[in-house]
Order: sequence, then structure tokens, then C-alpha cells
Amino acid sequence: MTVVVGVLPLTACSAVEGLARDALRGGGTGAGPCPSVPEPFPDEDAPPAPDPEPEATLDPFVARSVRATITAVRALPAVQRAAETTTNAPSTTADPACSTRWVTVDHFSSRFTVEMDADATPGQAGAVPTTMAEGLAWTGVDLTLTVPAGDDHVASVVHYDGTFDQRIPEATSTAVADGLATLAATPHVTGLDASIPYTMRVDYGSLTIGVDSTDQAVLDRVRAVIDTTAFRDTTLHGSYGNGAKP
Repeated sequence: MTVVVGVLPLTACSAVEGLARDALRGGGTGAGPCPSVPEPFPDEDAPPAPDPEPEATLDPFVARSVRATITAVRALPAVQRAAETTTNAPSTTADPACSTRWVTVDHFSSRFTVEMDADATPGQAGAVPTTMAEGLAWTGVDLTLTVPAGDDHVASVVHYDGTFDQRIPEATSTAVADGLATLAATPHVTGLDASIPYTMRVDYGSLTIGVDSTDQAVLDRVRAVIDTTAFRDTTLHGSYGNGAKP
């Protein structure tokens, strides 16, 4: 068994997730049948083609949803600070089925960063992604949620990547937060970083744990704690290798 000193990566992956997520991220605007446009007279200039790089504007509905959601998150108990950045990167291309029509595709992306109080409970941390899912309904939203180190635990970070086009049960998000809190208070654990994929399948996410020892007995005790958490079925690699899921 190969032991990685200091950082023990535990990673799960699904080959189709990235492809599916990329396919779902963009939203487009099109039109109906190609309109009939009269030919210009010889001495007339042809109408200019649309700008292939249109000015980025934020859809009013998206803007309202983001503002309402960040306000709701900031009002949650034990939230120390919360910020968001929302961008749109539109692109315009000619419609291959109609030479007189151009299609503009909007690519909205929002990134939320939330830091909890160091003594936040798992229920309080779990309320953040659940609240966000109630106000947002597209996959182009990511959350980085941090619980800082406290007197009896190390810091933990969890990333929710593109999960906000669905309801996130509070029981699920609280179980994730509880698992991280349990591991953060485990002896010899020095750091935690987890990712939850857009499917909300924790077992297809990833977990990286820093451990200050290479002693096999210590690693076994940490592994035993993992098996009591929401990450117990996550495909593990590196020093905790347990095979791969199909």
C-alpha cells in the first residue's frame, strides 16, 4: 500500500458528469422559420452583421434571483460573511439554417463564497446550500462554504458545483456538514476539502484529508471515522484505495 505523507486524496468521479454539465450550462435564444428578406438595390449598402461579441448584460430575472438569494444567505444564523459574483459571457453565431438570422447564447455564471462562524453547527452550515437552492434554478452556480478552524477542530471547506437546479434536502446538506465537522475534530486530521457534484451524489464527489502521520494505525482510525459519515460510500483513492465505481 502506498502512503502519501501529509495529504491523503480521496477522490470520486463520474466520466459523464463533466460532459452533461457542459451541455446544460448554456441557454440560447433563437427564432422561428427563416424570414424572407428582400434583396437590396445595387446602390444600397447591405445591413451590417450583428456584433459577434455582444455586450454582456444580466437578465433581470437572474439579477433579482441572485440578489434575493445572497440576502437570504446573509440572514442565516452563524453566517460570518457571504459574497457573490455573477457574470454573463454571451456569444453570437450565424444560424446555419438561415443566413439572415443570428443566434445569441447567454452563459450565466454565479459563484457564491460563504464563511461561517467557527462554532457554527452542522445544521447551520447545511442551511446555506439548501437556502440557495430555493432561490436559484440553474446549473451555472457554484458555492464554496468554509467553516474556519476553532479550538477543537480544523478548518473545512466544501464546494457545491452546479447543484442548484434542484431541491437540496436539508437532511442531505446537514449530513455533509456533519461529516466534515466530525472529521475536522478527529485527531491527526489537519485539513479538509470536499466537493459535491451537480448530481448531489456524495459518493461521486471528492474528499481530500490532510493527516499529520503516516502510521498505519492512525490512518486506520481516520478511515474508521470516515465510515461513520456521509462520505463512507465515496470512492476512495490513494492511501484509502477501495476500487472505483462504474
